[in-house]
Amino acid sequence: MFCGQDQDGSGYRTRMHLAEIIGLLGMPPVEFLKSGLRSRNWFEDDGTWNAGIEILQDATLEKSEERLEEGENKDMFMRFMRGMLQWRPEDRKTVKELLDDPWLNRKV
Repeated sequence: MFCGQDQDGSGYRTRMHLAEIIGLLGMPPVEFLKSGLRSRNWFEDDGTWNAGIEILQDATLEKSEERLEEGENKDMFMRFMRGMLQWRPEDRKTVKELLDDPWLNRKV
């Protein structure tokens, strides 16, 4: 899902990995960043990105999924994925909620 290969050709870099995640999930909440031990390496105190590379604005989760055809199945899958892919753990769906998700339980 994320490769983290830096634009400068230097290989894997955390800043690129974070830029890819932000492109898909949006900016992390400031209170979440304040709890991070290394957040100041890439973010200002107000949550502004300062890692020296741009975040791709059109890199959404929906655009990253290329194998599913547009329609109800893809929409359901995206809702399922969004239930897991949240910055704050308390915002993520529980295992039970995921197991009960309509996308997993639909008749194929």
